[in-house]
Amino acid sequence: MILQCDRKYIILPVNHQASKRCLKFYEGGRLVYDLQIELDFDNPEVEFYLNMDRFAGKELELVAEPNMALDIKKSDTKYPPEDSYTGLYRPEFHYSAQRGWLNDPNGLVYYRGVYHMFYQYNPVGCKWGNMHWGHAESKDLIRWEEKDPVLYPDEMGTMFSGSAIVDDRNVTGLKKNDNDVILLYYTAAGNTDSELSRHQSFVQCLAYSIDGGTTFVKYSDNPVVPFLEEGNRDPKVIYDPTNDIYVMVLYLSGDRYMLYTSKNLLDWLPIHEIVLEEDAECPDFYPLPVDGDKNNIKWVFSGASDRYVIGSFDGSSFCPETISKRLQYSKDSYAAQTWSDLPSEDGRRIRIAWNRYDISSLPFNMAMNFPCEMSLRTFLGETFLCTYPAREIERIYGENSKDYNIRVTNSERYQRILNKKLYDITLNLTCTSKCKLNITLLGIEIHCDMLNNTLVCLDNIAPLQCFEGNIKLRMLIDVSNIEIFINKGEAFLSIGHVQDYTRNELVIETTEEELVLKEVDITELKSIWIS
Repeated sequence: MILQCDRKYIILPVNHQASKRCLKFYEGGRLVYDLQIELDFDNPEVEFYLNMDRFAGKELELVAEPNMALDIKKSDTKYPPEDSYTGLYRPEFHYSAQRGWLNDPNGLVYYRGVYHMFYQYNPVGCKWGNMHWGHAESKDLIRWEEKDPVLYPDEMGTMFSGSAIVDDRNVTGLKKNDNDVILLYYTAAGNTDSELSRHQSFVQCLAYSIDGGTTFVKYSDNPVVPFLEEGNRDPKVIYDPTNDIYVMVLYLSGDRYMLYTSKNLLDWLPIHEIVLEEDAECPDFYPLPVDGDKNNIKWVFSGASDRYVIGSFDGSSFCPETISKRLQYSKDSYAAQTWSDLPSEDGRRIRIAWNRYDISSLPFNMAMNFPCEMSLRTFLGETFLCTYPAREIERIYGENSKDYNIRVTNSERYQRILNKKLYDITLNLTCTSKCKLNITLLGIEIHCDMLNNTLVCLDNIAPLQCFEGNIKLRMLIDVSNIEIFINKGEAFLSIGHVQDYTRNELVIETTEEELVLKEVDITELKSIWIS
């Protein structure tokens, strides 16, 4: 098929039960793009709109392997107006793409009042594959405007995970106008799901924007970090003002990572290898004050599964001062990353993670967790990394109700009817070391055993410490997800689960010694998809 690229999008009909084909795009006989896609023109489940701006005005030849007749339509607008962010199981206050698959958050950066969130994205299917970088923007971390993808697979590889930073001092020399240059560091994943990059290795590359993050150009001298060893990927870049140096953390293999430094964000020198037990992929690295004390700064090093160590960084090496600890205790939170370049007057370190619960609902799949603020807090003389919902959640608060000083025994339980779907619920309670507490919330059962210091929810087990006789649990409940924060986020769970709204109640009961609900705070939340 000969395709004239005279419209913004081509429309690709997909049936996820159909056989996968390789759709190849040729320009002048040269392969320039290819997709693994379950094309079905006769019985499609969903249509995906693929941006063709980079080929505008050109003539391409399209070939499907195995061969099939192609009849591809075109459009200048993306999706019909009636196709909004709806669907039976779509999360209502967690970000998901309008159509397609998403996973790891990438390139989280703040620039001139806008939070940019890039992410791993398949624009032509609801399964993993064809990795591009999707893009969404927000002014409040709550409501997101989805943009077209910014990074497309090329001859070096598909677009795997990475990070972003603003070059506000123009050390790269790439600045062309009044905008500071925004840099994206990504892994070009050669020989993965792409004919175009067959036999290529994984290397680390750079793309940059001179228009405030609307469009990106790949750096002409890529890669900026050549192949090091099999599987090296996921560059995280941060500026260390104390040592006036830029730092990159790169995943190697197994539980090993490499630290690099640079003065110009282009030339990178390997300096130090780090081992993070029981973790792999998607590193993050950043400083935080301990208990808010700006004179006591420690660095946090974490991996995709939220194992972390706390230590000191002197510009040339990272010295761990704790054993490897665990922040989250569930299967559905992965690859968390923090935003760079937040204003100094904000002072927060904010992150978001991928919620990898497989949502059985077309035309999208997967979502993000809710953005959280990170802190280092001391409990019983030991420092922990903590995560807690960003304060911006208050922007979608609805009606609120509170109960105080409720006594719960094995014969008297607490019960409240929940007539809405979305909630932010906090429990402050006093209990003894022998107490066993059961919480039932929209059909989800949460078991708290103070004798064994455990919280169990849907086969996920987390530590539950009683501090000075008190426990605090906070729960964010969405249509297909519940996030549980234990004691201000010292331990965290994100659990994919479709809520049973026929069991519309919150029940708290104890099977052993009594407890006192010092406060039950129930706040209804509003959908982010409703303006």
